[in-house]
Amino acid sequence: MISRRYQRIIAFSLVFFALFFCFWHYPPLASTARDFTGLGRGHSDNDDLLFAKPKTPGQANEDAKVEEKELVVAALSGDDTSWLEEHFADWKKNVYVVDDKDAELTVPINKGREAMVYLTYILDRYESLPLVSIFIHSLRYQWHNEDPLYDGVPVLRRLKHAHVLKRGFVALRCTWLMGCPAELHPLNPSDRSDDRSQNERAYADVFRTFFPGKRVPETVGAHCSSQFAVSRARIHERPKSEYETMRKWLVETELSDQISGRVVEYMWHIIFGMPAVDCQDAGECFCQTFGLCNLTCTEEGCEKRYRLPQYSTIPKGWPEVGPGSNGWPEIGWAD
Repeated sequence: MISRRYQRIIAFSLVFFALFFCFWHYPPLASTARDFTGLGRGHSDNDDLLFAKPKTPGQANEDAKVEEKELVVAALSGDDTSWLEEHFADWKKNVYVVDDKDAELTVPINKGREAMVYLTYILDRYESLPLVSIFIHSLRYQWHNEDPLYDGVPVLRRLKHAHVLKRGFVALRCTWLMGCPAELHPLNPSDRSDDRSQNERAYADVFRTFFPGKRVPETVGAHCSSQFAVSRARIHERPKSEYETMRKWLVETELSDQISGRVVEYMWHIIFGMPAVDCQDAGECFCQTFGLCNLTCTEEGCEKRYRLPQYSTIPKGWPEVGPGSNGWPEIGWAD
């Protein structure tokens, strides 16, 4: 019979060898675990970084070349885009001039307004996209810019790129005026002749072309005006061939530019993986998207952030010329 002393020695040895085997046979838990907290369509960090596989030195060098952010700008040949260089000199800017075939960047055909530019950029750069692509119109001051004086500079400066990576798609507006909560009812369209009604009637057929086999939504709601930021991971969730199909439709459609561009305007959020109604609470949106977290807000908007102007064309020389008259707010109204 084995003595208690030898029983303890044998037990200790068995435990030692068991621990030794586990340590060398399995890698440490910290090196294999993945944090899946919050993952899901519209709520993941940059997939390229979060789930990166071990890289060779050559692959690491390729990743080092990826831009953090780039601007994608839809412009006409007479547009003044000097403000971009003045205020964002260190940002890479892709200015597509739609009506100049000799421009450094242009489009195959000038149709569909900014939609042709945005789809062309995605196709041009699909294999070399930055982490965040920011799609904007060319002019600094625009009636729909989410700023008390409609200035695009603070909109871009305040944009939280980490939030874009996390959410995947972020509109550059938070106020619900124009587009939210229910801009279109594609299955029950209006028979009126205004642009919105024409857009509503055309929407279902275009949706079926863009998303074959998917059910047309009963209600579509999204922030207006086709200015937004998208992560590289979110763009890559669709194969390049789908963007080719979208641009082919835009090239061939008989719809007017006013209607075709507007149909796609209320399709971008769906293209980039958001629900048909993507109308975030305004206060939450201002905080997460622009870092403005101490505003007084309702679900639809926040005080001293935006007024819908009477006209869509900004007065020439704005803001030095024109504020305080003809429906335009006075300088300092939001101070």
